Amino acid sequence: MTISPTSDVYMDEPWVLIRWDQDHGCVFADWKGFATSSEFQSGLTKALAVVKERQAVNLVSDTQKLELISDEDQRWIRYTWAPLAATSGLRRVAVVLAPSGLSKMAIQTMFKGRRRSGLQSRTFDALADAFRWVAEA
Repeated sequence: MTISPTSDVYMDEPWVLIRWDQDHGCVFADWKGFATSSEFQSGLTKALAVVKERQAVNLVSDTQKLELISDEDQRWIRYTWAPLAATSGLRRVAVVLAPSGLSKMAIQTMFKGRRRSGLQSRTFDALADAFRWVAEA
């Protein structure tokens, strides 16, 4: 996927690209590969900062290339990030899954065990479907 000229990049590191996607009216996190726990958490924290700055209600997270989400990071998402996301103004989170692998299994497990947070969240197999879903809001 190419970055359109109307997009604002907030973080571009070897492990993640965080940008405002003007075409779809959402914050977009494009995970590029392996991220340490610190890198992973800083990427998701930056995504929330962009949500607040842009007063965004949608986040699309493409995890197709993300290699792993540790147990520690899964707990952090559930007990720290999700409550912050729910109070940030965010309404919808779309997560694009890899066809297979450890990150896909971890995300599916997190979705099965998720708690009520006020956020609508879904997983998708294709990026276009995720963008379409957030555009419905």
